[in-house]
Amino acid sequence: MTFGHLSAGYITSKLLFREFKHQSVYSKAFMFWGLFGSIAPDFDMLYYFLVDHTLPNHHKYFSHFPLFWLTLLLMSLFWLQLHHHRNQNPASAFIFTLNGFIHTILDTVTGEIWWLAPFVNKPFSLVAERSEIPYFTDWTFGIELFLLLLALSLWSTSSMRRR
Repeated sequence: MTFGHLSAGYITSKLLFREFKHQSVYSKAFMFWGLFGSIAPDFDMLYYFLVDHTLPNHHKYFSHFPLFWLTLLLMSLFWLQLHHHRNQNPASAFIFTLNGFIHTILDTVTGEIWWLAPFVNKPFSLVAERSEIPYFTDWTFGIELFLLLLALSLWSTSSMRRR
């Protein structure tokens, strides 16, 4: 995905913030951590391009392992259950890790993800084989376009309500 991760992170964060409104959670901080989490798995690309070119792609690093994000998500849920009314940190950790996990799900649609890594070295993808057609004419681009349009729709309706 090229820009679908941020769109999906915005959608998830915007819709879930309603659940945290009654707590002491600031909307800007919640959105920041949600958007940051939605692209956090791709920070491994810095390491991939600057240091280590030995792997075939950056999806083989631990930051793209769904079990890594699922573990963090479960830990953040536990923290949220323990301290959810006291401060906003558990909510920020939850939305960060949730969007990181969603990132790996979206990458499974458009590429290969090692769902059982580090225990099983076998990639999984919902796309049987990547076609050689240009990206903007590929069907997966439609998913990204849909996510972008949905995010823009949510943003425009919420900004109209504030006026």
